Amino acid sequence: MKPRKSTYIAHRWFGLVISLQLLAWSVGGFIFSILDIDEVHGDTEARMVQSNGVSISSLPSEIQESLGEQGVETISTATLIDRGLGPFWEIRLPDGSWFGRIDNYGEILGLITPEQARSIAAEDFIPDSEMISIRLIEEKPPSEYRGGRLPAYQVAMDHPKETRIYIDASTGRIMARRNKSWRIFDFFWMLHTMDYKGRDNFNHPLLTIASVLAITTSGSGLALWGWRVLPKFKRRFTGNIRVKS
Repeated sequence: MKPRKSTYIAHRWFGLVISLQLLAWSVGGFIFSILDIDEVHGDTEARMVQSNGVSISSLPSEIQESLGEQGVETISTATLIDRGLGPFWEIRLPDGSWFGRIDNYGEILGLITPEQARSIAAEDFIPDSEMISIRLIEEKPPSEYRGGRLPAYQVAMDHPKETRIYIDASTGRIMARRNKSWRIFDFFWMLHTMDYKGRDNFNHPLLTIASVLAITTSGSGLALWGWRVLPKFKRRFTGNIRVKS
């Protein structure tokens, strides 16, 4: 049975609808394959390697007294670490929540200052570049720092790659490095996942619909090709048999 004309028309419309998304998936795959992932992450311009520190169960008496004055009787972890501002203790409570930083004298430290954030960024960024701006982000972070811990400092570097370094204002830890390569990667990642807001969600109806359309278009194309080509092979095969007989 030959396919109806409406089948060809439906196939063409399916192909037209999904062609742009198929192109986006293909171009995105090409971009992902040629970009250096270390450059995307900003590691090629990063000097500082911030370790996870060392956790100990027995704290110095000064630290214990300081915690007791704050009404803290038990903690989850106490990590002695140097993130570029000198060593201090990072304290977490039994539920895993953040308590704060404490120096070796038992003084509870607040957020790092803009000057300290500037110092951390300058030490980390290898190229000899000035800083354009530094700002504290307490809410509504930019898309390139979505899901990042707040409050955080954004330090913008005067560099052709337009690098921005995001630093946790509570700990001084460098949370993210963003540059042109990352933004290109992120744009095509958005097109790839079709999550135009959060960009990281694969489980949403739009992507499912596009995938079904792509499968339908490919499947119908193969079926139509078969309907048109197989009869020709069948006639040729049958003709060859008749000639031989």
